[in-house]
Amino acid sequence: MESQDRTIGSLNLENGLTVYFIDRSSPPVAGRCQAQLLIWAPVEPTEDHFSNYPEPSEVLSRFNSLTGSGPVGFRTVKARNFIRQEKVESVLDEMKNEFIRSNLEYLKNPRFSAKFITRKFEELCEKEALRRNYELALKSNASR
Repeated sequence: MESQDRTIGSLNLENGLTVYFIDRSSPPVAGRCQAQLLIWAPVEPTEDHFSNYPEPSEVLSRFNSLTGSGPVGFRTVKARNFIRQEKVESVLDEMKNEFIRSNLEYLKNPRFSAKFITRKFEELCEKEALRRNYELALKSNASR
């Protein structure tokens, strides 16, 4: 039996981001569950995020081609195992409040979106370069 995602709250931040708290807990097995909380803050990439590059619009297009379909954003998952079914809601609230106390300032930073998107772009470029090098190595070995 699969878990069903259920939004249990959201926070609108001053920097324009919205943080969503999504319950992804598993159904009970032998009276116990895995309480799982997905924390998701979608970030819409814009040319402004790439203002440090000579051609921001080209970099934005490249970014979009590397990410493919689907949203981009900050994502983390908190989980606790072997939770009694009647305690799942309180455990989810506890994990949510813990995240707010320890990580919300990070997401509230006015430059968070720009830093996040440029870091994501750099990671995607590195992965793409590794993939290309791997393919070249395979072709090189195949032609020997």
